[in-house]
Amino acid sequence: MMTFRAIRRICLFLLITFALSPWLIMGNMLLSIYRPAQLRWRHFIIRLWAKGIRWVMGMRIRTEGPLPAAPFFLVSNHLSYVDIPLLFCLRPCVFIAKQEVQSWPLLGPLARMANTLFIDRSNRRDLTRVNKNIAENINACQGLVLFAEGTSTHGETVRPFKPSLLEIPARRQLPVYCASISYGTPPGSPGADQVICWWGDMTFPDHLFKLFKLPYFEAVVVFSSTPIVCPDRKKLARLAWETVHRNFIPIVSTPLQETEETCLTDNT
Repeated sequence: MMTFRAIRRICLFLLITFALSPWLIMGNMLLSIYRPAQLRWRHFIIRLWAKGIRWVMGMRIRTEGPLPAAPFFLVSNHLSYVDIPLLFCLRPCVFIAKQEVQSWPLLGPLARMANTLFIDRSNRRDLTRVNKNIAENINACQGLVLFAEGTSTHGETVRPFKPSLLEIPARRQLPVYCASISYGTPPGSPGADQVICWWGDMTFPDHLFKLFKLPYFEAVVVFSSTPIVCPDRKKLARLAWETVHRNFIPIVSTPLQETEETCLTDNT
């Protein structure tokens, strides 16, 4: 039964992805002469994809705190590739990711189509280019999301935040919003650290198959009540970490209780 559920969901995942990709590509090309329209179309298709993938995965979303409105700079902890459709469902945004993601099967092309900003962490000079792109991509149509730990974790705690990519919000004293992401699995299912968090030596196909075996799971996102403004990027990183860590719910082998799904409307 669980194997059939996983196979059916993988087929639906691929169907939704390949059905919407041409619309995203065509819209990007046809509307390239007018950037605001291009961005609105891109986010419409991406959020449509994210909500479809959310349905396929059986992801139930619960949020706490006010959701930031564009333009925004959002800093979050990072647990899995699941974080990406989760946040896409909530807000029109662009992500910052490490350069290696571009070469990943399926995830790489999806990230490129979503206008992800890639950084080569092995090249410190690449920070100048990425910080310039960060400044260009925070606008009235979208916000920018930074997973400041630099990697995904298994959900025991929040790792210290790297300050290098907080240069633009620190220099311009932009308000930085914080989000704490957590997951829970149903009673009787493996812990979220094993089937939702993506870390260590886990391979994408094997992990996705295990994830799709779950009947459902819950995602909890706690947004900070007030943003942080600080001109020093290292202090800003520390303050953002403290906020995310304070609101973070550790998830290592912690199943969720039966809860009702929080409905998300199109105006979220």
